Amino acid sequence: MVYLKVAYNGKEFHGSQHQPNVRTVEGDILKALGNEGIKVISYGFISRTDKGVSALSNILKLEVQENINIKKLSHLLKDIWIYGKTNNDLKFPLTKTYRYYLFDKNYDEGLISKGLSFFNGNHDFLSFSKYNGTDQTKRTIETRYRKEGSVYVLEFIGNGFLWQMVRRIVGSVVDYAKGNLSENDIASALNGELRINANPFPPDYLILYNIETGSEMSYDDYVLRTLKRRFNELLIDFTARRILEKESLEYMKQTEKLINRD
Repeated sequence: MVYLKVAYNGKEFHGSQHQPNVRTVEGDILKALGNEGIKVISYGFISRTDKGVSALSNILKLEVQENINIKKLSHLLKDIWIYGKTNNDLKFPLTKTYRYYLFDKNYDEGLISKGLSFFNGNHDFLSFSKYNGTDQTKRTIETRYRKEGSVYVLEFIGNGFLWQMVRRIVGSVVDYAKGNLSENDIASALNGELRINANPFPPDYLILYNIETGSEMSYDDYVLRTLKRRFNELLIDFTARRILEKESLEYMKQTEKLINRD
């Protein structure tokens, strides 16, 4: 079993999970592995992302017999960077961090902060997800934010997220700040007493920022350098790109301190 640390530009994919007849992150990686004669027995991302959602650090679990050269594999891929790997067992449950870059449209910052705080802790997020009919809807998350210029950086930390959960929380926070959703309605929905239809915000500015593996990883310097140059390009807005560039470089510098070099 091997675990690969993967970054990708979600704008170019119909999600991370393999689907027929559309371009996906798993699909491109499986195709590249097949072209190299590597037979994949089983596979799956630790965290699935929707169409348009990008990742700085997702983890792909692969069951293969052959050794994977991540530098060579990355050369075969476009809009995907595989920069780390480990054969060590991961320590589950894994903590995941998402960041949403929200543009300030004259929102009251106090209301954005207060609205975001409603979602801290253990709640029923049924109303704040696209429910698939099977997943347990109670989750425990931590939320926080900071503001840089005209951009709110909203952060969501937890062991598991439901389908569209982060984007629907963002939409609800904005609705609260605009006076379109009351504190009581949000509280009742989080308690499972009221069902509301929270609208999801667009995926373009949502990034899976990190997954803490609890395991040492080896990485390829060349791929990591390429990722440093290219990752911020996935955001169109210049202000958001500048923030993401700073954050991604900070993340990768910290990653280099924690993992072993090949």
